[in-house]
Amino acid sequence: MRNRHACPCCAEPVASEALSQVACARCLRTPPAYQHVYAPLRYEGLIAGLFQRYKDQHQRRAGLLLRQLMTRELAPFCREWLAARPEAWVILVPGDSRRRRTRGHEVLVELTRGLRVRERQRGDVVRIRSGHAADEDQRLRGRRGRLKAQRGRYDISAPLPESVLLIDDVMTSGATLDSLAQACQRAGAREVAACVLARTPPGSP
Repeated sequence: MRNRHACPCCAEPVASEALSQVACARCLRTPPAYQHVYAPLRYEGLIAGLFQRYKDQHQRRAGLLLRQLMTRELAPFCREWLAARPEAWVILVPGDSRRRRTRGHEVLVELTRGLRVRERQRGDVVRIRSGHAADEDQRLRGRRGRLKAQRGRYDISAPLPESVLLIDDVMTSGATLDSLAQACQRAGAREVAACVLARTPPGSP
């Protein structure tokens, strides 16, 4: 369940510690806009079940457990990363508007309450382009479809500082983080890192 060996750039799980010392072939071939992703867990088994029960079945208990996991696993990384960059901003990846209306709340806002990054948080500067193809359910798409759908999805409405930390709950293809990181770079950020609770293993849908 722990993502012990992973690409240092995109955090995709790899087979050995030796492979985790260099960027994976995909990142070398097409470098993403972000420089580093921290993903301590793999999206499988119990972790995948918790997310499914919280997001699809709206089980409050599953949400509380995920919030505790987010706090335990991500808070130390966020604290250390931000301490080294006093001017950095934090941006939570915006949720899908259709799902937000269905659930009645923003999932990521609820899950990250224990991270104590609110004073650095600037989600108000992110704009999702209306009528974008990525508004559809991304779980129905393969990797190529996700990458295509996310391309150009985000705009940033204000100049950004040099460093930005993006936070999401799960990373699948990396398309969402890459698209948002590109928008951050257009707005002036030179260093974009990300942290997520879980990363899907290779070959996952």
